[in-house]
Amino acid sequence: MSEKHPILYEPTTAITDYIIFILGMIFGWFTIQIPDSQFHQLWGTAFFFVAMGGLLGGTIHGFGPRLTEVQQTIIWRSTLIFIATTGLLLAMSVAIIFVTGKGENALYLTAAVLLIMYYIRMRDQDSFRSAVTFYLPLMGISLFGFLVAFFHYGLAGALSVSIGLLVCLAGSGVQVMKISLHEKFNHNDLFHVIQMFGMFLMYRGGMDMPPF
Repeated sequence: MSEKHPILYEPTTAITDYIIFILGMIFGWFTIQIPDSQFHQLWGTAFFFVAMGGLLGGTIHGFGPRLTEVQQTIIWRSTLIFIATTGLLLAMSVAIIFVTGKGENALYLTAAVLLIMYYIRMRDQDSFRSAVTFYLPLMGISLFGFLVAFFHYGLAGALSVSIGLLVCLAGSGVQVMKISLHEKFNHNDLFHVIQMFGMFLMYRGGMDMPPF
């Protein structure tokens, strides 16, 4: 391949995205195997959505210039939807620990309304920053919930999840501030590596959580 037409246009970013896809699918699969636990179903599904975001993000970064404008728009907006839905699933997972009965129905309804509102806004503002402003508050809510679960209920897995969430939040900060280590290892690549570590901590913590 010539320099004008490489196999992957942003190889490091695409490859790290695809690694996130593989990790997300593995973590999600093992998590949803825990029976009779709505928490683990939501938690595992969150990993699947992270995986799909990685797959689509890797496709955009690796093959974007070869795609038509319509294809790029569809893939990019789908990626942003997966990111937003991941945040909702994380927040819903921890909320399940504290709500029961009618509260669960209200939780799902609220999540659906928020996702619809996000989709409407995304049609006019489909930047990554827009996704982050939706995702980060949900991460903050999740972090607070898991800290309460650890300190108040003594759930050991919640501590590992909390640390994992902090790691992912730090990664998001790296990406937003565009902190790079090298010209061939930019802020996106560094964010992906940090995210992988955070995902592992969240997975291990989630597996240590009791069924809810």
